[in-house]
Amino acid sequence: MSGLEEIPDDVISGLEEMSTEPGSGLEELPDDVFEERQRPVRESSKIKMVAAMDFGTTYSGYAFKLIGIENHKNIYVKSWNEEAGGGCLPSENAPTCVLLEANGDFKSFGYTAEREFSECEDQKNWRFFKHFKMILHRDEGLCSKTTIKDSNGKEISARLVFTHCIKFMKDDLMKMVERKKVDTEFKTENIRWVITVPAIWEEPAKQFMREAAREAGIEGDNLLLALEPEAASIYVKEMNVEVHTDMNQSRLSAFSPKTKYMIVDLGGGTVDVTVREVLPDRSLKEITKASGGAWGGLHVNQRFYQFIEDLVGNKLMEKFREQHPAAQLDLEREIEQKKRNLTGDEQNRILINLPGELIELFEKTKGKSLSDFATSSGRYREKLEMKFEKLRMSLDVTMDMFKPAVDSILRHVEELVSDPLTKGLKNIILVGGFSDCKIIQKAMREKFKDFRVVIPQEAGLAVLQGAVLFGENPLIVSERVSPFTYGTRQLRYFLDGDPPEYRTEIDGAPFCKNVFNVLARSGQTFRVGQRVTTEVSPVKPNQTVMPVNVYQSNNPDQMYVDDDCREIGTMIVDMPDTTGGLDRIVDVSLAFGDTELHVTGRDRSSKEKVSMQRRGRKYKSRWTKKVGLKQLLATQENPRSLIQELEMRVRMLALQRETAESDTLHAIAGEQQRKFFTVWMSRSNPFNEIEDTGTESDNLITRQKLTQFSYDKDVSWDELITNAPRIKKYTQFMEESASALRQLEYSALQTTEEADTANGEVLNS
Repeated sequence: MSGLEEIPDDVISGLEEMSTEPGSGLEELPDDVFEERQRPVRESSKIKMVAAMDFGTTYSGYAFKLIGIENHKNIYVKSWNEEAGGGCLPSENAPTCVLLEANGDFKSFGYTAEREFSECEDQKNWRFFKHFKMILHRDEGLCSKTTIKDSNGKEISARLVFTHCIKFMKDDLMKMVERKKVDTEFKTENIRWVITVPAIWEEPAKQFMREAAREAGIEGDNLLLALEPEAASIYVKEMNVEVHTDMNQSRLSAFSPKTKYMIVDLGGGTVDVTVREVLPDRSLKEITKASGGAWGGLHVNQRFYQFIEDLVGNKLMEKFREQHPAAQLDLEREIEQKKRNLTGDEQNRILINLPGELIELFEKTKGKSLSDFATSSGRYREKLEMKFEKLRMSLDVTMDMFKPAVDSILRHVEELVSDPLTKGLKNIILVGGFSDCKIIQKAMREKFKDFRVVIPQEAGLAVLQGAVLFGENPLIVSERVSPFTYGTRQLRYFLDGDPPEYRTEIDGAPFCKNVFNVLARSGQTFRVGQRVTTEVSPVKPNQTVMPVNVYQSNNPDQMYVDDDCREIGTMIVDMPDTTGGLDRIVDVSLAFGDTELHVTGRDRSSKEKVSMQRRGRKYKSRWTKKVGLKQLLATQENPRSLIQELEMRVRMLALQRETAESDTLHAIAGEQQRKFFTVWMSRSNPFNEIEDTGTESDNLITRQKLTQFSYDKDVSWDELITNAPRIKKYTQFMEESASALRQLEYSALQTTEEADTANGEVLNS
């Protein structure tokens, strides 16, 4: 028999998620937080413009292309010279930074945000954010409540910051289109938006970006997410571009069929690597799954900055940042410029211009010159020289700043070129802002002498322009490699060799729970739109809902749902027709080949179809289609004990109902449930004792909503059980549930002897 684990083990997990602290799972989780895109992207025939945003860790920009409009066949790329005030810019894009007012309202973006923040008299009244994109790469518990800190250390909603950035670029792009005086009216459905994301991002991070775009005014079926190295590979394949090879400039022609090439996207935060092959129809096939790591140029900048901070002292550097924000900005730009264009003097030393304000502050605070101190103290004293405001470092000191990132990149690329799948690979193409770095270029050429290492002349814009081309023709990539092993958790008969801790019995027969049912393996190739379907069946004949949890793992041979797995989504499939008993089937389908994963579940008898609700690592419960009592009380004063009692009792009553084996006990458990809510609604509780702070009408509406909240008439037991909070460890849940129940003192609630017996059997199971 194929099927999911029984309700107590499969649906309920993670008692630690029931914390009532602010920001915990007891607070509301909007229904749209992890909403799966269920409709396809707009048909290409309706598209009149493709607009792309390269949302980078350190720099961002946008471009667009008009479709089917004469005299407008080029890709228009935003120039940031005016905002930057002219001069030599470190990047073709703008700094990914945003300035908000104290209340979170948008003020400015990019160069303008940097300038306004550095010039404001009281920075504590403003909220400045920079280099915040990496939170999506690192945060395993990513959700709508994820926060980031501004330059003053104050937290704010991460999604709000991302939304402000996307909205600014969207609105500014539309102004740019207007300036082109295009004699065409663009409606919402005529624009296809593309936002770039690192290929090594997982599904929750992609969905987070999609939701931020939705809040910025970009609807889901108007949006594509483009993988950054893939976008660059499209640009390189399609365009005849100027390239640098071994310090010589030549042309790189559009690749012919059967050509394999590697794209190394060297960004500010991450490095993404992909290997592609041009197919006979000139579409692209992914050869190896996207890979990489957090080895981007920003980490080199941070090492340079840390070197200077170690030289002058942490406290002095902090004072410098507070007192001289404009000079701090100049120092950051100086480090960025030197990182990209390192050239030594006649003695092969690297020169960095230090701000005069930093030198003056050091001498005033320490009572000695920074020049004398730098050349007489510290482990680098014999390799440093300082004259006026110029700090000269020997080349080996500079190389120490690059070594961790360079070594990681070289090691990773070496692993890929040694893979039999990449046999025949000749071209290694470096793109992204970090590819301008001379040290990276030299290291790659010396390490991979048997390959043609090339750098497009506009390497920093390759991802952005490739994203436009991808938006124009999403099917230009016809085959992709699954980055993970995907599957569902199922129940099957217990076999020799199965872990004994996964053994359970149903009607006297031994079963194995936590079985990982593989739908796709890591490294497996799929055509765009290809579907893989598996069948799951209920474990009980009267089951009316089927919870389906979807997991991912790095292991291509994953056998069980264990600590090596990550839950990425869940579905609740209604199965109202129970006449088929255990023979009913739900088809779970995964559509592969897109830049995002799409999972659906379909009951064969009712034909009802639902899509996966995406999750991060942490599961958040929600009360579907009902006014959530947690939501109503979460903002009230001291509702914690009330919520704890309510949640614990509901879980245990649901468990009693599910494990009770007779209709009599079912009815008793149901009566307990009705009594509990009736008594709870009438008893003196913290909510009723709260002093009214809103208007009379608001309080009346709130109380009306409370009285509408009940399970006895509108919500079936199956819905109650389905939406119960998840518990990762069943044993831990039982122990803590029993302890909590002993502490409850509801004089109005009388538990029948039969239900107590059922509850005891559950606790002892």
